[in-house]
Amino acid sequence: MSRYFVTDPPVPVYEFDPAEVLSETPPNVIYIRAKMDVATDAKVKADVVKIGADDKTIERHIGLYQLALLIHNIVRWDGPDLASVPCTPEQIRALDPTEPHLVLVLDEIARRNKRPDSPNPKPVAGSTSGKNGAAGSIASQASDQPSLSLQLATMTQKSPLRSALDGRLNRSED
Repeated sequence: MSRYFVTDPPVPVYEFDPAEVLSETPPNVIYIRAKMDVATDAKVKADVVKIGADDKTIERHIGLYQLALLIHNIVRWDGPDLASVPCTPEQIRALDPTEPHLVLVLDEIARRNKRPDSPNPKPVAGSTSGKNGAAGSIASQASDQPSLSLQLATMTQKSPLRSALDGRLNRSED
């Protein structure tokens, strides 16, 4: 199939590498989408941005971004701690946010959905491509910047959409 379609099977994210860590217990494994398709990306965004009760305001629920990424990207799990628990949105909501394995999962989702650098060095008005990350939400990466999962949680992005959501206009858009 062409590069325009997401058809890859789910990808395992291991709690630890069994080849590097000696343990009598096998690692827990969380399977995520190899990459988000347009529908999944839209679902994540829809969970974070809502129209207000007055139908005029836009409400952003930034704290829900990581949760939306997990709910819409985790497809199944397995392992000694997870095998007996069904992989449902309710169970994903109940996961411990301080669990290091979950941080690995969020980082892998972000890495797999990072938008490629644009061949055009000048951004097109209204474009969220370029150096933006998963779901058009992460600004350019640098080695001294916070992890991808932290950037996903704070929805750091620079786009006309973000400016419009914040109520700011670009001077050129007046």
